[in-house]
Amino acid sequence: MYEKNWNAVEANHDESWGIAPYEARHFELRKGKVVPESSLITGSIASDVDYITQCVMKIIDSNRQLFTTAPVTELGSPKGKLGIKLSKAGVCFIRCLRMDLDHIVNKYPSIETYNRYFGIFCKAVMRDIEFEEDRAPFVLFAKEEWLAYRDWETCSNGMLTRIVSHLNTVVDEIRREGHSEAFRDWKGRLLRQPNENEERLWSLVLACLSVNHHINVLRVDLGYAQYYCDRELSGENAIEYPDVRAHRIALRRFLKRDLKKYVKNPAACRGMAFAIKMEFGLDKTYHFHVIVILNGDVVGQDASVAQAICDYWQEVITGGKGGAYNCNRAIYTDCGIGSIRYHDEEKLDNLKTIVVPYVTKVDYYVSMTKPEGHRSFWMSHPPKIEAKRRGRKRGKGVVTNEAATKRRSVTM
Repeated sequence: MYEKNWNAVEANHDESWGIAPYEARHFELRKGKVVPESSLITGSIASDVDYITQCVMKIIDSNRQLFTTAPVTELGSPKGKLGIKLSKAGVCFIRCLRMDLDHIVNKYPSIETYNRYFGIFCKAVMRDIEFEEDRAPFVLFAKEEWLAYRDWETCSNGMLTRIVSHLNTVVDEIRREGHSEAFRDWKGRLLRQPNENEERLWSLVLACLSVNHHINVLRVDLGYAQYYCDRELSGENAIEYPDVRAHRIALRRFLKRDLKKYVKNPAACRGMAFAIKMEFGLDKTYHFHVIVILNGDVVGQDASVAQAICDYWQEVITGGKGGAYNCNRAIYTDCGIGSIRYHDEEKLDNLKTIVVPYVTKVDYYVSMTKPEGHRSFWMSHPPKIEAKRRGRKRGKGVVTNEAATKRRSVTM
């Protein structure tokens, strides 16, 4: 426990402050097959950066002091002895200080530019400070001098006071950067495209509902076995961006031209639409989120059609290097996929507020790894809405010249 290690006074547990665990789906090569695995991950580059990002977000949005000194009241403690009182945010911040920032930056040298939350944390903790007649980056002092000790009973009150002062100064620097105009501009640019993509994708859903009042929504996650994402393991067989781009083109062509061959009734693709989102994970590298919308009156087995997409990705497009997860075979508490009718308000709301935002969410890192100008989101054209003729149905007979002459004589 950080509180015990720091000889701290009891932490403030009244705050509604916490970090969501990092859970990711990745693909592993098992006995020659690529299979999906989901787990809570700690200690990886992706999980550490995610933790720091969440912590910085909450620090920016708060104004409470994270660290204070207070008298230690434990039995046997010297009279007047001070301890460090950590808020819940303070406990999370200390955990961030313990992480290996050098390892992260060495792996992704430009990460601070593309994830500015992580960037302002690094900038704040890497600034030089003076301590005990020495000068070095704050995080170096924190790791080698302060966090290395488990017993603070021998630490003077004066040193504890200076430690708390430096900690709060770093937190204040993070808040100043987080409220700066430059940071707000970056955040606005970051959110602009995902917001536009979300609006466009929802408009596509509504267009499909205009053609088919009953739709069937398929969702699949596609990626690559971790083995092929690591050049040190797979060598020349490793997946690189040109491979990913070629695979995406083949996937789009399959959905547009060939998916109808894999359904029992071609009418399933009447009013069809799809969207593909490419993302980059710090641990699992490139992957795709895919939504396909079909005619719900024809497609009954949505999971089977979704599996056909998964199989084609794994066996044909990627030649066995790819992994796939069929979301239509999973069970969700708030389901927004599968069979949805135009009057099904609950499922439509889940589709609008959960599924569509997830597919179009912010991705900090895809721009860090793809060439400038290359897209990361693709949508099909909206389905054509056929005009319905009004009025009495007319016969399809051909009007002859004799009938036309007789009609003219009647009207004269």
